[in-house]
Amino acid sequence: MSQLNEDQKRVFDKVCQVLQNQNQILRLYVSGEGGTGKSFLIDTIKHWISLNLEKVTAISAPTGIAACNINGLTIHRMFQLPVTHESTAKYTHLSDMVLKTLREKLKNVELFIIDEVSMISNVTLMFINLRLCEIFDTTDVDDGFFGRKHIILFGDLLQLPPVKEQFPFVKMSRSEVQKYLGTMGGSDLWRLLDYDELLLNMRQRCDNAYREILSRVRIGLVTDSDINVLQSRKINFKGSSCDERLNELCAYMNQLPIDTICLLPTCYLCKIFNTAMLDKIDGDEILLIADDDVDCAPAMRKKVQKILEEKDDKVSETAGIERVIAIKIGAKVMIRRNIDVTLGLVNGTIGNVVAVNRSVDGNRIDSIKIVISNNKEVTITKVDIKFEVFHKVMVHRKQFPLSLSYGITIHKSQGITCKNAMMDLGTSVFSDGQAYVGLSRVSTLGGLHLINFNPASIKANSGAIAEYNRLRSVFKSQLPQINSSKKKAVKIHDCRWAIPNIIDDVQNYGCEESESIVTWKIYGLCNDDRVSCYANVILQCAFHCVRIRQQILKNKVSNPLTDAVCAYAERRRCNILAVRRSVGERFEERTQQDVSEFFTALTSTYSEINDALEIELKHVICCSNVKCNYSVTTLEKSCLLMLPIQSTLKRKKGVTLQTLIDLEFSKWETINGNCNECKGIVLKKKTVIESTLSVLVIQLNLYTFVNGASKKIIQNRINAVPTSNVTINKKKYKVISAIFHEGEEMNRGPLYVYVENKQKIGMVLL
Repeated sequence: MSQLNEDQKRVFDKVCQVLQNQNQILRLYVSGEGGTGKSFLIDTIKHWISLNLEKVTAISAPTGIAACNINGLTIHRMFQLPVTHESTAKYTHLSDMVLKTLREKLKNVELFIIDEVSMISNVTLMFINLRLCEIFDTTDVDDGFFGRKHIILFGDLLQLPPVKEQFPFVKMSRSEVQKYLGTMGGSDLWRLLDYDELLLNMRQRCDNAYREILSRVRIGLVTDSDINVLQSRKINFKGSSCDERLNELCAYMNQLPIDTICLLPTCYLCKIFNTAMLDKIDGDEILLIADDDVDCAPAMRKKVQKILEEKDDKVSETAGIERVIAIKIGAKVMIRRNIDVTLGLVNGTIGNVVAVNRSVDGNRIDSIKIVISNNKEVTITKVDIKFEVFHKVMVHRKQFPLSLSYGITIHKSQGITCKNAMMDLGTSVFSDGQAYVGLSRVSTLGGLHLINFNPASIKANSGAIAEYNRLRSVFKSQLPQINSSKKKAVKIHDCRWAIPNIIDDVQNYGCEESESIVTWKIYGLCNDDRVSCYANVILQCAFHCVRIRQQILKNKVSNPLTDAVCAYAERRRCNILAVRRSVGERFEERTQQDVSEFFTALTSTYSEINDALEIELKHVICCSNVKCNYSVTTLEKSCLLMLPIQSTLKRKKGVTLQTLIDLEFSKWETINGNCNECKGIVLKKKTVIESTLSVLVIQLNLYTFVNGASKKIIQNRINAVPTSNVTINKKKYKVISAIFHEGEEMNRGPLYVYVENKQKIGMVLL
């Protein structure tokens, strides 16, 4: 108690006074920015209750590592709340036997303390209330909220928001109450709480300048001076490619103190960095492969297995446990499940692998020994988890609850204090309060090492600020209102060290990624030299086709094409000239080119595009004499399906894309030639589309050659190309991109592009 500062002492005295008064119920929310000593205050209150009231304090937090930091349990474990990894579960009542056990465990509890309230949703807060009412049988009692038990919520609403649902101060809508509780009415529990606030920062008390910067960052403000100070903490990269910078990053990390952590915004960036750091360790790689048991019909097993392999990069869809985990002796790993909170084995605990215990025959790994803090050696065995692949098809997985932890997400770090941290606060930051949480983990500016820093990533939730102003006006009128209005910070582009994972609609970050990365909004590419529209239209169509850009980014190698994809996703200027230069000298010239020739050169240069588009055509030539068996078949691979347009001129009515395909690839054409069997001179030829992929590129030949020059066929009767649906080899295709050529000649513009903003397949060159 003697070590409490005046802020902490004021709150402490208020709590003790109410707890000693038999006629009052304590319902209090205590706020304070990171480092104001909330954890120390919690510990002091707990010991006072034990010594003076001879009672117990039940302490919990939303995540395992936050609970471990305050010697508590997770909320879901303490209150036996339902857990799902894909969505918020519905509230379920406990059996009489479980209720009896909980009542016995909690009968001596005087006070319930819940930390990190910003990460608790309004739904979870309602679940806690219902569970306490159920345990202490106060559902039908007047003012029976929270089981009529004393309760304190700690945390900062301007830190990380709930992964799912709304902030706890947002009243649940009628539809939410019906969905999660199965009833038509609910209470605004947040309004039952009193309010107090801790203002004295203890974590950064040795660095006043840094503390003041953090106070402004917390409310979404950043001055030019703050930006300059934080920019000075950036790592200077020398490499020009992603691979070179990633190697520099690993070397930089290895030179920092051993307890340094790397905080990254997304799970994907963590995976890239962790894999690179693992490669730097000498020794054999050890693969931990999960045992999966699929609960479905035998006929479905092959399909489920394929889906599981596709989910290897989507850990959030497999209950957070990977199918294949690569480690080495000496690797830094994180525990991904709450095993034993009392031993510090919780979701987020970091340690080093020191040994692997194998079965007698050596074919199976039975356990893994890791050393955690205080040089404590613990043994990790496999855990059983289950998750849903699709409706009512469950997978039971046995796997070690581990992952590499050289880099961890900022979400995992909330509640941690460290001396040194490396972090990326660039354009990948996607959540309100994320930059603040990362920065406030470090006690001094000297311990901060920034990979990237984008001032625009410093964001505070406007709803949380409004709620703080309401609480201050009601309970702390002597405190000023928070004013976060200021000019928008200028965006600073990243020094890229990893190809961004911009393939899927939603990534695995524990929550949704920012719209700027996920949504491929259509905008034009700059025609700087007035001749590059032929390349622009091709690349824009390619960027908006999921399968093509998947292939472009698949090998994770930085080159002119992948750099252009990334720039387009982030609405930065694309270096189209570099792409043109990479496919041939002729396209570097400041002259207009034939769009189809550029496309062909692009597929020849970049095998990843060729792999996504290559189709197989079968050319069959046989004798016109029905009695002759002469036949020759040749196969041709191409990325372009060519369709002549002249056949439309003979028709009074217009034709569709499907008609042209059927006409071209179903008819026999008479040709001159020699039959090797009957010596006939009349042969017939037909081309068949033998195989197709998920993406087709079709060229309609709208130009014919007259006296050596190309001339546009004006009066063609092709209808509805941009909205066409076609079927080839029993596969259905929908046109989502079409390039319209308005020039009189093939290598003369202008060209216009039609792109449908949907993640489907198809491309057409006219």
